[in-house]
Amino acid sequence: MDESLRVLADVQRRRILDELLTPSLQADGGEETIYPLEEFPEEHQIELYHNHLPLLAEAGFIDWNQNTGAVTRGPRFNEISPLLERIENQARPNL
Repeated sequence: MDESLRVLADVQRRRILDELLTPSLQADGGEETIYPLEEFPEEHQIELYHNHLPLLAEAGFIDWNQNTGAVTRGPRFNEISPLLERIENQARPNL
């Protein structure tokens, strides 16, 4: 639980994982999210590449291809997704 909370403590990492809750379907039938680092300001590129993406990959929550920028659900994604969904539901305003 401590590892999950540490990972979710940062908004950048939560955004990456949020996108993987409902990934886009690719033409080949696979599910992935692409993070073109060049579209981010330089300081964010550095943080993503050297901090956030490696941390998520090491925890097993994502699989990350450094060459293509492809980010997919990792082998442990299902362990963190219920907590992530709960956070997302709490953040939505009650209408």
